Amino acid sequence: MEQTVSVLKFGGTSVGSGERIRRVAAIIADIFKDPSTPFPVVVVSAMSGITDQLLRIARAACSQEREQYEQELTTLRQKHLEAAEKVTASERGRAQLEIELEAGFVALAQDVERLRQAAEEKQAVHLRTAAVASWGERLSVLLVAAAVRELGVEAEPVRKEIIITSHPAHDPSQPFGVVVGADPLGEETRANAQAVVRPLVEQGIVPIAAGFMGRTITGFVTTLGRNGSDYSATVIGAALDCAEVSIYTDVDGVLTADPRLVANAQLLPRLSYAEAARLSWFGAKVLHPRTLIPIAPRNIPVRVRNSFRPHLRGTVIGPEDGRPSGAGAISIRRKLALITVESTDLFGAPENAGQVFVLAARAGAAPVAICSSSGHHLSFVIDEEAAQSVVALLQHDMDKAVWKVSSRTGLAACACIGSGFTADPKSSARAITALARERIPVLTNGASEQGITLIVEDRDSERALRCLHRDLVAPVIPLVRRPEAVVTVKNETLLKA
Repeated sequence: MEQTVSVLKFGGTSVGSGERIRRVAAIIADIFKDPSTPFPVVVVSAMSGITDQLLRIARAACSQEREQYEQELTTLRQKHLEAAEKVTASERGRAQLEIELEAGFVALAQDVERLRQAAEEKQAVHLRTAAVASWGERLSVLLVAAAVRELGVEAEPVRKEIIITSHPAHDPSQPFGVVVGADPLGEETRANAQAVVRPLVEQGIVPIAAGFMGRTITGFVTTLGRNGSDYSATVIGAALDCAEVSIYTDVDGVLTADPRLVANAQLLPRLSYAEAARLSWFGAKVLHPRTLIPIAPRNIPVRVRNSFRPHLRGTVIGPEDGRPSGAGAISIRRKLALITVESTDLFGAPENAGQVFVLAARAGAAPVAICSSSGHHLSFVIDEEAAQSVVALLQHDMDKAVWKVSSRTGLAACACIGSGFTADPKSSARAITALARERIPVLTNGASEQGITLIVEDRDSERALRCLHRDLVAPVIPLVRRPEAVVTVKNETLLKA
């Protein structure tokens, strides 16, 4: 019978040093040795800061700045060798790991040279850049696998790319250093994951796989875009029909608000897929926005856990089970602009709403929220950086004699997410009243089955967050309090919820 597996994903902060990699190895070994848990398949990120360093190397290679990228390569090599000394206590294990790492450094240098030559010959460099950027994860799997083996558990770094992706198109308008993300191909990835990962599982060997990266059918290395390792973990989990995906990070789970802004932010034990997706859309950074896409249709739960406090159960994100989760969280998305399109024809022309959003999409802007819509009036919120382009397109393509286009920048969206709000018909009124008491004007607001959205001035957004959390979350919704303050690790971002 096929072995049931769970996917354990460890982020860059969790594997940021040799000591932390040893801690990760201990978590993996404990789960492996627990007969009540599914067999672990591990997905890891690059060590914290390494992907940025690899992109600096790539930029220098494209600029023909050999001295700069060689210096960066030396620094990168030293960091990984220092980590190797910490994760391997035995001389034999350390010697084997150093041989594997040195082979990796040679291959990385070769990829950098190929990138330099492509840039010198004025060729497209996006795929060569992806190959260089993938080396953070390729080196990380070697370190983690060695650390797990030191604890007496058979583990194998997966050197082949598991995720099969589309071929990303080169976009010359993108500034260099933006990693162009490719899209996973579901059926091809499923077949490849079964071929690459399943044999290791059936032999009782823990696979240590690289997140963030994939390859095309024709063999080109690709990536899933910046911060795409969580997404890659759920893509692999779906391909293996896993029982659960655990995302280990540096917070206890999903909290009711950003703990740096709200002192009494509390842990949410459970969220639905819809609630988690909406929180991510409105600024929460615990999960990559695309993380839930591969697994939600298969009803595979995701658990967000703290690798520094693995005894805590974290937050489970899963399908709705007919019971309200009671969840209630406040998130803010800043630097927004309100676009308003008004018609001088009071009877309106409803069909023009579609034209407005087509033009906004052409400018690369997705509405963050649609605030109001009628035959002669439409307003919606977009990211502030896209406002000028959207307004220019609307003014150019729509009849100026009939339609007036305006924008207002410097705004933020305060989103009150969860069934704890939607179950209470008075929540919207209470939210607006709470802000009014603090003299925080609400420009516009809206509601859905997932919660309430209020548009305020950006300068008032943090004060609004604290006010809404105090008046809506704290007194109403029973939550699990954190046993102690959230761990802060070298100024890493903990949660932007």
